[in-house]
Amino acid sequence: MIQTSLHADMQKACSWGPAEFESRLARRYGFQKFRLEDRELVDRYSSGSIFFDLSFTNFWAWDEVFHYYYRLVEDTLAVIYLTLAHEPAAILMPGLSRRIGPAVRFLREIFAREGCPLQVDYIPEEWTPLFRELDVPAELYSDRDWSDYVYNTADFTNLEGGENKGKRRELKRFANMGNVEFQPLQEGNFDAAMEVFQKWCAWHTCEACYYGCEQKAFARIRELWSLREYYGGVVYLDGAPVAFALGETLGGCACYSFQKNTENIRGLTYYLSYHCAVYPGHPPRLNWCEDMGLEGLRENKLRYRPSEIVSKYAAKIQV
Repeated sequence: MIQTSLHADMQKACSWGPAEFESRLARRYGFQKFRLEDRELVDRYSSGSIFFDLSFTNFWAWDEVFHYYYRLVEDTLAVIYLTLAHEPAAILMPGLSRRIGPAVRFLREIFAREGCPLQVDYIPEEWTPLFRELDVPAELYSDRDWSDYVYNTADFTNLEGGENKGKRRELKRFANMGNVEFQPLQEGNFDAAMEVFQKWCAWHTCEACYYGCEQKAFARIRELWSLREYYGGVVYLDGAPVAFALGETLGGCACYSFQKNTENIRGLTYYLSYHCAVYPGHPPRLNWCEDMGLEGLRENKLRYRPSEIVSKYAAKIQV
């Protein structure tokens, strides 16, 4: 069943602030905050998924907004968090047994006890059979606005032929604007990426950050830099940083979770992404994540002809 929103028709039974959520639903039932040493645990459970939403980087960077807590239920990693509507929801990441039933029963019990509907989010399509096989009703649905755009790197960077004339034009247009330089994103130029973010924020209102303060979320990645394998790039125009992108390999795919420009300069976005993608060692696929239903962002992502648009599913489970 396809819905227009991941939480469109959920009963509005629970709308909690972070303190109430943490005291009533998290700590009471043995959940705990993610720590830096939990990164390998999350990696084991998210292995194979290309979704940033299931990565340790996401849980760490966006914790101030979503207040992630986790615990193991048999061999399923169960994560609970607060949605943007301040409603508790869950993420289930199955282990080797692929048996999510015990975790679902555990969550049903505590969500029912707290008077909340049970919503499980960010389910890859390959995990949907696990929910259909449950012995309790689970209504699965997806939302086009939250589907990820995945490209074959070779196709994305291909400049040959008439169908790629627009790419060549964008690269040339930006390269001719002045002294242009691309540098791989490293810990040493993290501050340059932060400068791009600050300039971006100067010409946007806070409402432009759909999930909350994206700059604060990105800043937390500095704490992870020596522990993860990040890549991407910073573009400089006449010596000043004007764009950056940060990527991480997830499921054999380069997932670009943060990308910003200091201003709307035609050709800059593709110039940055092209040079990231042709850098030695880049994975054979890249994920530009979702468009959030924003018309301009959708148009831009479709312009480069994704090889697939990958759905994320949610399940509403009867309590």
